[in-house]
Amino acid sequence: MKLLIIDPHMTVGSPSMKGVVRSLPELCKRGMEIEVWCWICDENLPVTVRKLPRIGDVRFLGLFVFGWLVFWRAWWLFQVKKQPRPDLIYSVAWYHKDCDICHVHFSPFDWENRQRSLGIHSLRDLVERGLNLLALWRARQALRHTTARQLICVSQEVASDMQAENPLIPVQVLPNSYDASRFHPGVRQQYRAETRHRLGYDSSHCVFIFVSAGHYRRKGFFLAVEALRQLMPTHPGIRFLVVGGRPDRLAALQAELGHNLEWITFTGMVPDVERYLAAADALLFPSYSEAFALVEIEAAACGLPLFLTPHHGSEMILEDQVNGRQIPFDAGGIASVLAEFVDGRWKPQGQSLKHAIDGETYAGRLADILTQAAA
Repeated sequence: MKLLIIDPHMTVGSPSMKGVVRSLPELCKRGMEIEVWCWICDENLPVTVRKLPRIGDVRFLGLFVFGWLVFWRAWWLFQVKKQPRPDLIYSVAWYHKDCDICHVHFSPFDWENRQRSLGIHSLRDLVERGLNLLALWRARQALRHTTARQLICVSQEVASDMQAENPLIPVQVLPNSYDASRFHPGVRQQYRAETRHRLGYDSSHCVFIFVSAGHYRRKGFFLAVEALRQLMPTHPGIRFLVVGGRPDRLAALQAELGHNLEWITFTGMVPDVERYLAAADALLFPSYSEAFALVEIEAAACGLPLFLTPHHGSEMILEDQVNGRQIPFDAGGIASVLAEFVDGRWKPQGQSLKHAIDGETYAGRLADILTQAAA
């Protein structure tokens, strides 16, 4: 079977593509001959790589430009040159509406609803709103006109959004996966003491970790800071560990927050996030809109309690009062819930990954879905 995979970032560095890239050996073992259309990819992948041209700096509109390039390449190869179409075209997101399977990793419908309630308070907010409106239009067009026979969604809430837009396309939920060799309860014993010492934490500190490479407003960073700021007068041992982010963006965040940030540690991008999860006491992730955040899975796999707002994907990992607590979308309410944990009035009842799966299970399920679709 000839399989064409379409995504600009065929690399484990892309959160939405980690599971797919790591599944390639299993797909090849199932007899699939794989070609990839992308912009960047990891080396030595067991696939044929066709890199599409980059056109200048397309940071903000890059995904739309990539979809435009895919459209014209497919038209030229399959309609003008009459080359045989692959047995299965698998498009991640809305890069090619004439696909057989579309894998949906985010719901612009949900983010639009949240943006309306948050309002516009800066030029960045305005740009984000405009880009999401464009993504919303693109998603609606794709769902109405796609040839896809199957949608794969990373969480049940994302699947519900897609079915609301087009109930005729069958939907399967394939949860995001995690690397069980890196993220497991043993990392806390292995790395905790050394990493806390390096970061300047001692036994009196209660460390909440927040992990993100960007999109800080959407992911509730400022909400988390305000909640912890309200706790500081009565709980001075609280610390906030912020992992990820480009240097220029982190500098802008620090400037926006102002002074008195000694209780916040910014690490920037790190290759070994499991060490920082080991150093933390809990994950604080009050995001407004997600699909199924990888950091929630990895933190849960390491045994950290989860403090999550009811965003998309949290229903796939959070068991309220068992492996964490659901928190509201307001700083005061978050502070009240966190205080119970810091004081010891609430403790997690055990570890749970709920619907999250490891990489091996993910590869098997993805291969099964693709094989069934081709048949």
